[in-house]
Amino acid sequence: MIHGFRRASAAGVALICIAALAGCNGRDNSGPPAVSGEVKIGLLAPLTGGNTEAGRDAQRGAELASRFINTGEDHSGYSTGRIWGPSGHARLSIVTFDTKGDRQTAADGTATLAGSDGVAGIVGAFGADATLDASQRAERLQTPFVSGDAALTALTERGLSWYFRAGPDAADYGGAFLSLLRNAEQPGQQRRRVAVLYGNDATGADLSSIIAEYGEEAGYQIVANAPYEPGDADPSAAVAAIRAAAPDVVLMTTTPGAGAGLGKAFQASGYTPPAVVVYGAPAEAAQLAAIPGFAGRVSRQVSWSLPGTRANPLAAAVTDRYQRDFGTPMTADAASAFTAVTIYARAIEDAGSSERERIRSALVAIDLPGAATIMPWNGVRFDGTHQNTLSATVVEQDTDGTFATVYPRDLATTSVHWPPPGSPASTTRASAGSGAPAASIGAQNG
Repeated sequence: MIHGFRRASAAGVALICIAALAGCNGRDNSGPPAVSGEVKIGLLAPLTGGNTEAGRDAQRGAELASRFINTGEDHSGYSTGRIWGPSGHARLSIVTFDTKGDRQTAADGTATLAGSDGVAGIVGAFGADATLDASQRAERLQTPFVSGDAALTALTERGLSWYFRAGPDAADYGGAFLSLLRNAEQPGQQRRRVAVLYGNDATGADLSSIIAEYGEEAGYQIVANAPYEPGDADPSAAVAAIRAAAPDVVLMTTTPGAGAGLGKAFQASGYTPPAVVVYGAPAEAAQLAAIPGFAGRVSRQVSWSLPGTRANPLAAAVTDRYQRDFGTPMTADAASAFTAVTIYARAIEDAGSSERERIRSALVAIDLPGAATIMPWNGVRFDGTHQNTLSATVVEQDTDGTFATVYPRDLATTSVHWPPPGSPASTTRASAGSGAPAASIGAQNG
């Protein structure tokens, strides 16, 4: 069985604005308050340096979560307890540390947050390298660390006691990609040939190895595995390797700023892949889709989808509030931070304490239904490695200049459109609006 398929289906997913922090834990709320005063959660985010948009959005998402928790706003599914809300005795606050997109700064920031700032737990750090080092520092300082943005599988393979990943890992992304391929096949249709174009870093190599392993198990031919150097202004060698393999689908990992550069390299080579699935920041996929010839050919894997929230009015309430408060649509980074903070709030409620060891124990035991998050998940339940076994991913495809959800079926608003396997578009240049006619294929659950 393919490891990545274990959580990719997301059947029965419900999206809702916030966890029922106290309503379903069965605790006796009589007696004096267990926690009072200010409880701090630290946020590691790149507010300057690289990837500042992610940092800004994460800060907004965390702050919005604290507002919901502290005010106990009247949304169905949210239940205040003896700790949070107007009837509680504690107030959650967010302390943000700017990592500047640097892994050493993220580690140093962890020490600051856990030391002089006295946080009960840490969220972040919005980057695989930064999260690796920061969570290792948190382990030494015995401070709970919850992330949802970094999918690197190594993060939960280190045997750490204090690190928890709420979001999907690279195996989930790889499994979802292969599930989409499998369910996009028509009866009697040959299997699509896959090429992987990946950044030569830990994140890219991680996904590449997963696809190589799981693709073989699933019977998919990986016709090319081409690395490019992050920041390289001329990735033409990697692009040439993809063109020579003539794949039906290219799975592309993108480092910050790489989406447009890779698209232009394909354009200069006179070749446009018939279909591209982007693994990386959603903005990189949007930049690639804007390159002439790529319109309608680009899909992206995301941990959260704004269109999907419209399936549930309560989830929509959070995104609408985010839009109203910050004047811009909610993003995956904001949703990740929002969710991590609400998980902490629930763990503190369950623990009846803001002591770090008791919070860690509550995180180990936490069991939230899908309706307790705004994410496309079946819930939150950590396994022995502290990976959330109920997390899931979403695939969106560029459709008329906007991205619409095509996977999983529960959230799909349209069908995936890809050229048939072996179409001429695999080997010849396709200008905008040209190429083989796309097959309209209803996405199914894996």
